Amino acid sequence: MTDYRGLGFDPAPGHAGAVAAASERLSVALTVPGAPPEPWTGAAADGFRTRLEAVVSELTAVRRAMRAAAEVLDGWATTLLGNQRRAEELDRRALGVRRALAEASDELDRTGAMASFTAADGEAHERAAARHDELRRQLDDVLEEARLLERDHRAEARRVADRLRAEEPSTVVADTLTSFSSLTADLASVLLGPPRPASTRGAAAAFRAGLG
Repeated sequence: MTDYRGLGFDPAPGHAGAVAAASERLSVALTVPGAPPEPWTGAAADGFRTRLEAVVSELTAVRRAMRAAAEVLDGWATTLLGNQRRAEELDRRALGVRRALAEASDELDRTGAMASFTAADGEAHERAAARHDELRRQLDDVLEEARLLERDHRAEARRVADRLRAEEPSTVVADTLTSFSSLTADLASVLLGPPRPASTRGAAAAFRAGLG
């Protein structure tokens, strides 16, 4: 795992493995109960069939919502990996500039101590100062790119959470499906920071709790 020593912060936090695992759980098909035995007739059988039809309808809606949520998470996993590759690239650039900046600082100090001796020494100090300033600007540019990446990353994460919330079924049956409501542990690691208690159950609540 990258420690981002060059940037000093993680612009694209998240755990792609947790997202993939959650998506896989949501992709598992639900078993829809079948009809009662044919010989069973009468009022009890009719009542059972009526209740069964309602349950089947709800389960079908839940299954559709779970599959849609899995597709959303798959898309987020792809975005997450892309953002993390970009963050690692920026961190490598920042590390390189920081090393060069440290050397430039030493050179600036060295030439500064000699700047008053001769005109050539003064010019060397001016060049060292210009080099130092240029590297400082380069580092600022890289850090700004990383901050913009972090902003876009978190904005997209919140859009994903909104899409998950839109896909959540609101039926009583859905509330009993542990495969849909037990994603908190997986999705809490999508973004850094301790998860906040979710006010509602389901994938969207779990995802939002992971936003920190």
